[in-house]
Amino acid sequence: MVQIFIAHSSQDAWLINPIAQNLKSINVDPYLAELDAPNPVSLYDKLTRAIRRSTAMFLILTHTVMKRPETRDVINWEVATAKAYSKPVYVFRERDVEVPILISQILVYFTFDPFSKRSLKKAMNRIVDVASKLKESEDLVWAAALIVLAFLGGVILAAMLARK
Repeated sequence: MVQIFIAHSSQDAWLINPIAQNLKSINVDPYLAELDAPNPVSLYDKLTRAIRRSTAMFLILTHTVMKRPETRDVINWEVATAKAYSKPVYVFRERDVEVPILISQILVYFTFDPFSKRSLKKAMNRIVDVASKLKESEDLVWAAALIVLAFLGGVILAAMLARK
């Protein structure tokens, strides 16, 4: 199953929960990191592992993210980690939000207005569309791998039968 790491503020549950539900509806696993404590695994290890396992990252950049320095710092680190592991990062930015310098270098943006139902619906459609395309792409890779494995299995079986 395709996993999408969702970088966000837990204070944006009104927006994040519907995003997660829409992703689940298309069989995409949304990874929502929560800063739970105590945790037997360090936050660094937990987030690094989740980012490495994810197909991509969706950054939901809101005023809430930017107003708390701790959240902003974690988001910047998550984006840097995703880029270090060559994971595509898609930024869904609330209108008029200040964009940190590292994130401003990412070219895949979608801007939404949180006070407009139409804009929120367009953002949600865009999120689902991007996730669907990522899922299709990964599904094709798995299908190709299975075909290759089946072919190799057939070749090996034929070789074993030929020896008898």
